[in-house]
Amino acid sequence: MKIGLALAAIMVFAAATRATADQLPMDTPTAVDGIQTVCTGVGSSQDDPRWQTYPVRVEFSNGAAQYLAGAHVTLSGSGRSLTSFDCSGSWVLFQLPAGRYSVSAVLSGESIEESRSTMFSTTGSGPQQRVELQFTHMAANQ
Repeated sequence: MKIGLALAAIMVFAAATRATADQLPMDTPTAVDGIQTVCTGVGSSQDDPRWQTYPVRVEFSNGAAQYLAGAHVTLSGSGRSLTSFDCSGSWVLFQLPAGRYSVSAVLSGESIEESRSTMFSTTGSGPQQRVELQFTHMAANQ
């Protein structure tokens, strides 16, 4: 019973967070809660050479390795939420200092909502790290 109540509380909190999250502008570097972030990855904009300077690229795809767009994203570090926002693109880029982080995303389809999360570490420099969140039950965006 306690587990059921805890899960219900988490779901209500997640829904409330999604309802109040900011929508990031596409292809525009933006400071979100002090973290330089870009929502991109759609069309030719993904080829912008500026994006290679970001040490972390988070990609959203389905089980067929097709890009997905429209995620609610939460970035955490040091055991606390650092930022939360909505992204209409299939990539999110982060300028992050060295450290361990967790990224989670929620995507909603016609009759399904799916969430994924993963942990990663970054040195804050060097080659761009690709972090993929694969939503295996989602169809390609139409």
